[in-house]
Amino acid sequence: MLKKSLIIRDPLKLLGLETDQTFQERGCGAIFARAGVGKTALLVQLAINSLLQEKPVLHISLKDPVDKVDLWYKEVFQNITKLNDIRPADRLWDEMLPYRFIMTFESSSFSLDRLMDKIEELRSQKIFSPKLIMIDGFSITDANPEELDRLKEFALANGFIIWFTIRGHRGESQAPNTFSLEFVNHYGDFFDVILQLSPEKDQVQVKPLKKETANQPHLFLDPSTLLIRENRV
Repeated sequence: MLKKSLIIRDPLKLLGLETDQTFQERGCGAIFARAGVGKTALLVQLAINSLLQEKPVLHISLKDPVDKVDLWYKEVFQNITKLNDIRPADRLWDEMLPYRFIMTFESSSFSLDRLMDKIEELRSQKIFSPKLIMIDGFSITDANPEELDRLKEFALANGFIIWFTIRGHRGESQAPNTFSLEFVNHYGDFFDVILQLSPEKDQVQVKPLKKETANQPHLFLDPSTLLIRENRV
């Protein structure tokens, strides 16, 4: 019952994207924003929602060590359970952990081809078989088009959902008609869903870039917890 109440708050459902059945089963998504806006926090929220559904999550970090990634999960989970007045939450946390696997790489030695090899190794040795793969800190411009095509085929063939955090450049406008529009034009065929975090004064709005949904609510990251909410402060 506790899990079900939290799953209802799935950010993708709040954005009206749960009707995209293909992406719910396989495909690639992106969280797009400049540095320091909340990409990792939203990525972890999506991961926790899958963990609550007992869907295994492989978290790949190219910027933080394992203990810092684990701290992200603990902080976001604590904020979620506190917001929903779930006490005690320790048992729920312990139930989630077997479905999560964290790996870190040096960015200089990382490639998407190497990632695919590692995933196949984990699966073949029956160590871990993910359904959701989070890639945090990878510069997608470092990947050649052929490598991206192989990853997309890999996701579709194996029933993986793969999320990237995508960093926009500081100093660039994040309005959809400038840098973000160029990103969609360039990578829109690769990504099935692109979520933009758009700072607006002291707010950070969360909105899909590729398509608008009917009666789409305005969603924001709470400035104190970085959790999804439906209203401005």
